[in-house]
Amino acid sequence: MCISKVKFINVRQSVTPITRIISNMNWITILLIGAVVVGNGSAMDNEIGVDVREGKDVTLNCRFNNPELLDKGGRIYWMRQRNGEKDNVAIDKTPFERSYTVNFQPDEGRYDLTISRATYDRDNGMFECRVKAAGTGDDLHSTSVNLTVLIPPGSPTITPQVPVATEGDNVELQCSSKGGSPDPQINWYRKGSDVKLSSVLKPGGGRDTPTTSILTLQPEKDDDGSEYRCVVWNRASENEKMEAQVQLNVNYYPRITVGPANPLKVELGGLLSMTCQADAKPPVSNVRWTRAGRFLETKNTFSKMNVEMDDAGRYICLADNGLGVTKENEITVDVLYGPRVTVISNKDVDEGENILIPCNVTASPPPVTIEWLKIGDDSFRQNGELLRLDHVTAANQGDYICRAVNILNPTGGEASDRVGNATVAVRVRHAPGKTFITPSEPIAVQEEATTLTCGANPPGWPTPTYRWWRGDSDATLTLGENYTIPRASINDEGIYYCQPSNRLGKGTPASVTVKVHQSPSILETLPESAVYQIGKTDISMTCRAQGKPLPSIRWLKDEKEISPADGLYDVVVEQASFGQNDAHTLQSRLEFRGQQRINDNQLMPQDRGTYQCVFRNDVGEVSSKQQLQVKHAPITVHKANKVAFDLRDDALMECRMQAFPAPTFEWSLNSNPISDDGMRYSTNYTKLSNDVYASILSIRGVSESDYGGYVCKGINKMGDHKTIITLGPKGPPDYPSNLHVVKIGTDFCELGWDEGFDGGIPAIFEVLTISENGIRMDHDCQNANPCKIQALEQQTTYNIKVKASNAKGESDFSEPISAKTLVNIDSIPEPFQVLYEPTGNVLSFKVLTTNLELDGFIETLPEGSSDWITLPEPIRLQRLDGSHTRVVLSTQDVEDVRVRLCSQGTSDICGKYMPAKRVDVLPVVEEPSAMSMTVAVIVGCLVFIAVLALVLLCCCCRRRNTKLKKKEAELEAEHRGVSTAPPPPYYTVGMDNKGLEGSIDNGLNANNGKQDVYAPQHYNYNTPHINNTHNTNGMGYMDNSYSNSNNGGSVNSQDSLWQVKGQTNEPVMNASDPRGYQQYDPVVHGGYGITGYDDYSHYPPQQQAHDDYGQQPNYISNGDPYAAVHKPRSHMEQMDGSYDVSGHPDPYMDHHHQQQLQQEYKPQLNFDESLESGYSTPNSRNRRVIREIIV
Repeated sequence: MCISKVKFINVRQSVTPITRIISNMNWITILLIGAVVVGNGSAMDNEIGVDVREGKDVTLNCRFNNPELLDKGGRIYWMRQRNGEKDNVAIDKTPFERSYTVNFQPDEGRYDLTISRATYDRDNGMFECRVKAAGTGDDLHSTSVNLTVLIPPGSPTITPQVPVATEGDNVELQCSSKGGSPDPQINWYRKGSDVKLSSVLKPGGGRDTPTTSILTLQPEKDDDGSEYRCVVWNRASENEKMEAQVQLNVNYYPRITVGPANPLKVELGGLLSMTCQADAKPPVSNVRWTRAGRFLETKNTFSKMNVEMDDAGRYICLADNGLGVTKENEITVDVLYGPRVTVISNKDVDEGENILIPCNVTASPPPVTIEWLKIGDDSFRQNGELLRLDHVTAANQGDYICRAVNILNPTGGEASDRVGNATVAVRVRHAPGKTFITPSEPIAVQEEATTLTCGANPPGWPTPTYRWWRGDSDATLTLGENYTIPRASINDEGIYYCQPSNRLGKGTPASVTVKVHQSPSILETLPESAVYQIGKTDISMTCRAQGKPLPSIRWLKDEKEISPADGLYDVVVEQASFGQNDAHTLQSRLEFRGQQRINDNQLMPQDRGTYQCVFRNDVGEVSSKQQLQVKHAPITVHKANKVAFDLRDDALMECRMQAFPAPTFEWSLNSNPISDDGMRYSTNYTKLSNDVYASILSIRGVSESDYGGYVCKGINKMGDHKTIITLGPKGPPDYPSNLHVVKIGTDFCELGWDEGFDGGIPAIFEVLTISENGIRMDHDCQNANPCKIQALEQQTTYNIKVKASNAKGESDFSEPISAKTLVNIDSIPEPFQVLYEPTGNVLSFKVLTTNLELDGFIETLPEGSSDWITLPEPIRLQRLDGSHTRVVLSTQDVEDVRVRLCSQGTSDICGKYMPAKRVDVLPVVEEPSAMSMTVAVIVGCLVFIAVLALVLLCCCCRRRNTKLKKKEAELEAEHRGVSTAPPPPYYTVGMDNKGLEGSIDNGLNANNGKQDVYAPQHYNYNTPHINNTHNTNGMGYMDNSYSNSNNGGSVNSQDSLWQVKGQTNEPVMNASDPRGYQQYDPVVHGGYGITGYDDYSHYPPQQQAHDDYGQQPNYISNGDPYAAVHKPRSHMEQMDGSYDVSGHPDPYMDHHHQQQLQQEYKPQLNFDESLESGYSTPNSRNRRVIREIIV
């Protein structure tokens, strides 16, 4: 149902300054200029239109140019004409309406009428300003003003509100609007289009009468559901247009569609299904199917099973929806079927005659091929419907087939071939030819039937008779084509003959030798059962059977074949002998002997089971079984030796033992037997398979005292056995073990493992894989075991481990294993430029750049052979960068060569073979690596020369700077005028340094790794930094005492000199010297004192050294002048410097370095010289040596 809609449309227009001024005025004055022409008593009547909105003021202007008209006695007035009635509203200066005023200015020719608060009912109409002559009443002047009081139109309405039309019939839509002034404009549009439709407008003539626009349509089917709108406006609402919409309902006649295709193709014997869809409004209730005027069905779908050929033809579907017109559509059905071929059944002719046989074929669609074939002769083929044979011979005899093919393409199905054929037997009269018997080597089975068949080539026509006889007798056995031995026996062995014959002659005789084979039969069977005690020795089983041909022997245990390689059994075939008619007798013995047995021959509990000896030959198979029982004491077979239950839970503990005879079970806790009291404790006894027995101990309401190790004891006549099962609270699981690979692919790996104890709570498992590139991946397996992990990279080695977790925690990871994924065959590149040079027997090929690890497999085809030979050793491809690979083949006389690439280590994952192209000479290969090496050598030489030149330049600059500094130091010393004499020698004054007695060698040979008080002290001489630290001595400074003697110091030593505090602000060493040496100042050190420190500090300033001599190991870099020197070698090869005590040169210093230091640093003194006066103890071990030299 459609409802008319009314909509106001706002039309925004540009606002000029004039319109803004007018809109702000309280009243609207429209100036009307009336041209009044007065002459000779005549007047001109002008009509002017004026609009005013209801409630607004308006002035109607009346102008006349001849004021003298009034002087002659004329009268002027305003008259209103409305609804056919006229009324004077003003005469001269007097208005007759309260809201009317006049502005009468005779001198100016003005007579204006002003209307205040105009209303439609009063003021809408024609106003006339007239001047009438006195006496005659003639109109001397007349001005007409058509005053329109503007009122917006009312909302439009469309009738009918729900228009319904019939296809092809006219329908009228009316749009009406009432209450507007002036009469509104009404336009029609179709939804979605701005094109105005043609319509008829009927003005109302006033606001009380509606204005109507009539739209006439002749709708079609496509107009159903279309929407139309009428737009209404007048001068009072040009900026606000209103509209209404209506939807047109069109009833249309049926449109019939048949299908699913036209024509519809259906295969013979298939399902015919036709559909008829009628699109109509109102809808049709049903359709009617007819064929040849005969009614078939009223359903939309017409179906028929097992379509016949008569079902082909035209079908019509009719539909009527009550609009008075019946519509119809037809569909054609084609029934498809394969060729139907008919020929005569046989044709008998004499040799030399001609044959012409037609082939009749019917098919839908027509056949694409008709040909003749001969059974048994693949070379014979004739195209066409006629079989033509000229001058036939015995060779032409046979069965000929007429074969026709067409292609069926049913609607909705796939195209397929259909073949029809018929056979005609062409018989040429002739005598049988060469005779043959099938099978050529007949083997009969004893007590079974066997048949021999005789034939001839040519076979002979008319059909020959066949005579059979044996070689040892000329008596006829039978005259048929086949000879059957009903139940073969040894006596039936021998030579059998056959010969065909007809009225035209005889064929050649043929013979075959019949052999009779015998299925194995057991001569010595195994006892059904046997019972032995554990530990029994020299147990064996024996079987003997006879058969022809010689049977084979297999021994099985529990349906699995026994292999002597397992080290548990030995199979001995004792004797194979020939019996009657070449029958073979075979005897075998299974011995319970092997390296895996105790003393190589003792019976074990796992020997229990079903044993079977199986004899088999080409004829059949036979076996004998024995059930072996082993007496032994109970053996624990359950895996878990602990269970977990929380307090107040009901606990179950299962103890499984294998034993024969059956055992009894006893439970105990802390040596206290547990009996089945039916309340807290109960036990259950169960017999399982394979001599396994289970006892389950149930504990109701576990308490703290129930936790512990429970002893399960199994007892039988052979002995007893104990096992301990621990009961504890639930906790984290144990880690899995025996992680192994079940299956591996290119992007997955299936893993299995032995689950540990789950802690009493079902556990889940997580697998961690770490690739060879260090990429870690976690795989959630939940409770799956085996577990398949995916998203792995091909040909990548992974380190894999697994852990278990439950609600209580998680286990450690299992022992890791390594696994390498396989290569995706599709990613293996194919070798290209495969060339083979026969002269040098060399194969060359290239491989695209890849990071896969591949081997090359080469196959050769020897001359005169059709079998390819694979070279035994694959070619390990080292460089897969597009370079050439050349291989010298070991085989000779090669006709062809091919190569393929496989994943390293396997020949199962390989790409395609690429054949080699034979060439006379292999092309010259320019390896890019040779050029790269040459360029690298040249660049290296240039870099070396540049570095060498830079070093020489630095050395020259260094020497110049050294001479300059030396000269400056000498000048400075001269200006100071202070004596630079060395300090007095050191005297012991009868005091011995016990720290050095007998400790020189000990100190030199001491453990070099220790660093405490006697740690290596570096005296600001440059050596390479150790571990990139500024201070590497690691010296342990003592807070309260210090001793460098073996006995911890003495009262006469100068230990107190070292027990001082460090200055708060330690002076920084002179950084101007790049070598880190402190210049010797004779003023400062002349008195052998120390300035720059308030006291002797534990932590003297240290400075990072940078010097050209940093590569010389004789100098140790540290700024501590007080510490002892650690000697890391037995000989004193490392010293503090070139000068030690009292400025004497170090006698163990290398001569070259000593000379160099004496020349460059002659004015410098070792900083330690100023420290040893009085009873001071030397603070370095090499001073001890120097002092002895002085004495």
